[in-house]
Amino acid sequence: MPPSPDELLAVAIDAARAGGAVLERGLHGAVDVEVKNERTSIVTWVDKAAQDEVVRVITDRFPDHAILAEEGFAGRNEGEITWIVDPLDGTSNYAHGIPLSCTSVAVRDAGGLAAGAIYEPFRAELFTAVRGGGAWLGGQRLGVSTTATLGRAMVCTGVQSDDPIAIAAFAARLERLHSTCRAVRCLGSPALCLAYIAAGRVDAFLERDATYAWDVAAGALMILEAGGRIEDLDGGPLNLGPGLADVLATNGTIHDALAAVVRAEQ
Repeated sequence: MPPSPDELLAVAIDAARAGGAVLERGLHGAVDVEVKNERTSIVTWVDKAAQDEVVRVITDRFPDHAILAEEGFAGRNEGEITWIVDPLDGTSNYAHGIPLSCTSVAVRDAGGLAAGAIYEPFRAELFTAVRGGGAWLGGQRLGVSTTATLGRAMVCTGVQSDDPIAIAAFAARLERLHSTCRAVRCLGSPALCLAYIAAGRVDAFLERDATYAWDVAAGALMILEAGGRIEDLDGGPLNLGPGLADVLATNGTIHDALAAVVRAEQ
């Protein structure tokens, strides 16, 4: 019998905490930065060590499950149950000593996203969600904000690209957002932005061709369980497989209005 969402959640929590513990330890030593494929995409030894810990926790409990992770595949490469792991979301923040980063662990089964955990170790905040069971911060059930108009909304966004065309498009998007919304912030951690939407701290998050499944999977479930809405920028389902993806996540109330602002750039 396959594990229940609650059983999967328990392992997701343990795995996220294990990765977060590596992030905490790494703050007390040198963080050497390696460039991946462009100057804006970096990795540190902490990313790799945290992923090793997350994978260890998962494979100790479920050795036959597939794992899709930012720093490469682990476990089986395919299966009915797939773990989606970002060992360190917000690597640039982390490398500069900015405490806006986290470990994100989600799991997808035959029914879709089943459970997710995001652990932010610097404030010891554990965000969780289980399919049909709500989104939580510790013992507090989460709900999205009640913000009803873009003029009152705080929107998070970002870009990670060396491409001058993508940078110019982002600059134009920022101008439209600043002209429409109360505030726009670039926090540098998509996973935390989604958790913050679920917690009602911010109202929306969007990025174009800048996120992967491991950035958004856990947070996506949190938003849905907290009463929000999340999709790609064309109104379709999120890409939770390999490859770059768009994301538009909101409290639901402002979703269509924000989508219209973003889609105007096309």
